[in-house]
Amino acid sequence: MSHIPVSVIVAAGGSPDDFHACLESLRPSLGMCDEVVCVLPAGRPELRAELRGQSWLRVLDGGPVDPGERWATGLEATRHPIVVLLDGDVVLSAHWLDPVLEAFGDPAVVAAGPRCQHSYGPQQADLPDDALTSAAAFKAFARDWRQEHRDEFTDVDRLGPVCVAIRRDALAIAGGPTADLPYEGLAVQGRMVVAHAALVAHVASPMCGLRPADDDDAEPLLTASLIAKDEQDVLGRSLEALRDLVDEIVVYDTGSSDGTVEIARRHGARVVEGFWSDHFGDARNRCLEHCRGRWVLWVDADEVFTGDAPAVRDALRLAESGALFATIDNREGHEGGAGSSTIYYPRMFRRARGRVYGRLHEQVVDRVTGRALTGSLLPELVLDHSGYTRLRALVKNKAQRNLRLAKLAAEDVSGLTAVGNLARSQLGSGHIEECIDTARRGLAEAREHTHHVLFLKILADAYLAVGRLAEANETIEDLRKVANTPFTVGEHEVKLRFAEGDYERALELIGELPESGANDLLYGIGKGRFAGLHVDALSRLDRHEDAARELRSALLGGQVPIPVARLAQVLGAAGGSLAEVAELLPRESLRSLLFTIAEAPPEAADELLEALWRRYPGEPGILALAARVGRQVPLIRAMEWSARLRQHGFPARCTLLTLSADTRRTPRERTLAAAIALEMFHDEAALPLLREALAGVLDADSAAVLDEMRILAPQVSANIELADA
Repeated sequence: MSHIPVSVIVAAGGSPDDFHACLESLRPSLGMCDEVVCVLPAGRPELRAELRGQSWLRVLDGGPVDPGERWATGLEATRHPIVVLLDGDVVLSAHWLDPVLEAFGDPAVVAAGPRCQHSYGPQQADLPDDALTSAAAFKAFARDWRQEHRDEFTDVDRLGPVCVAIRRDALAIAGGPTADLPYEGLAVQGRMVVAHAALVAHVASPMCGLRPADDDDAEPLLTASLIAKDEQDVLGRSLEALRDLVDEIVVYDTGSSDGTVEIARRHGARVVEGFWSDHFGDARNRCLEHCRGRWVLWVDADEVFTGDAPAVRDALRLAESGALFATIDNREGHEGGAGSSTIYYPRMFRRARGRVYGRLHEQVVDRVTGRALTGSLLPELVLDHSGYTRLRALVKNKAQRNLRLAKLAAEDVSGLTAVGNLARSQLGSGHIEECIDTARRGLAEAREHTHHVLFLKILADAYLAVGRLAEANETIEDLRKVANTPFTVGEHEVKLRFAEGDYERALELIGELPESGANDLLYGIGKGRFAGLHVDALSRLDRHEDAARELRSALLGGQVPIPVARLAQVLGAAGGSLAEVAELLPRESLRSLLFTIAEAPPEAADELLEALWRRYPGEPGILALAARVGRQVPLIRAMEWSARLRQHGFPARCTLLTLSADTRRTPRERTLAAAIALEMFHDEAALPLLREALAGVLDADSAAVLDEMRILAPQVSANIELADA
């Protein structure tokens, strides 16, 4: 072969047959000056037998178990400037090395790799089953592949651990080899590329040499892993809920400017003050580097563990799989019918086996193959997630952030997962036409069942969002043809019938849904998710008592399924009031209700806050929200909230002061608010606000304002009149 000389380091592994196939396919691809060393781990004599008579390579016996140390052993025994790191259960195609090494014709390239079946990262190639039936079938497929992808190279932000070529000096500068290879350190030195014409097949058997052994006796048992930035409003509650579940907590802070770091340390977490690189997967993996637990629980700062801690820990000690699925209850905002949703996700995994992949909507995957880790649902592992409530999403600017990251992710890697994430982000950020175009493109390229379902569901929701009901109906019928469960279709048909005004049919469809179940994408689906639509449909059919009964049932169960203004309408139509909400909703759902109130009209918000205050006097969350709402309410109500805030140690949040500083209020209201704050609380901060507000009062209105001030703030009024005399 006529390529530049390279050093090939083979990490012996796999079954004897797999290892034999690797060596047989490697030898014909080598050049005259290439050197090969094979690092043989201790305890694999059956692999040693495959090396008899292989004089074209050098064997290094008794290699370390850790893959990074094994690569380092091979590096010490070789000399060429470019090294190829190759797992021992990879079958190579003819001429695979040539396009990989062609990339190094550019001095800026520091690493390159082929497309590879069963590899973590952007090298991943999904090969059809018929290409793997025999060596001859793979050879023929790879030949056609090479012709199709000739001269095709893609810049990437990382490569995988299975088969990669790296400049030796760049690897040394990056700190040397690690189990996952130091791609962040390589990326700052130059380009990394995938050579698409090169194709290899990774067997990825349980005996793969890159797969670390599980240590079932290692302690600690469980680490909670969190990344955070400016999460002081939610982090404390999340960490408090983990106290009895985990042995250690690691918080990787990506650049907070609030009290996040201090809160984490106060709760006993080990805090790593890191950085943000517009990549959720990378941040989570940097956090994993500091975790010591045999198992890791990935938690978001706005999630609260609500399950059974002792039962979870008992299950971990007996588990044999690589991951366990959690139930994640998402609070999705409070638009009519939005309700909440449930997903089942592998949030708990063996640290030695897993890592996190993806710039956005990241997934836990096998650290070698990149395939999603599998396991069973652990019913006792439940997380309550508030991150997608409308207010919190607005505060964190999640929709626009996710759209930006989804676009970057689509540039990082090819594949329908990235396309799906982009379409979902476009939908969530209101870019509906772009979403429709992206979803149609994904649907045209989809080959797997899950991708067909994903893009049809996205399309259905996009059409519904812009009122294109006929197209939504056609898409739902297409979904019906491929869905494995009726729930996958039913959740969209409910929304369609409601949008069409067919409330009776919408109610029938809700009645056909299970109390709980999962759709084809493992998202939880059930009647509870449509509590808001259920209530609204009954209300629009003038079944007011039924609507109120369904609403009260949802509130008792901890749900706030419709906006506060609608709560008032539905309860009022049945002879009730917002005060019922404070009585019915469990205390553990108070935080969710406060998010809802923050989106409500001021009058309704004030009424419900008052009812909550009567039930939970002194509750800081109620006061904090009242401080925001108070500047919008009538003056007398602002006085009451101001007194409460000051009584409980929050004079700086005084609603009278914020009202008097709000230029959206009339000069009369601002003047009286400042005067009352000065009269009642002797707060000198009100003086400049009073002067400014008085200057805005028209001469024609000044006598009437002064008359009111004599009643509400007589001493201040007297001083003003004395000064004018």
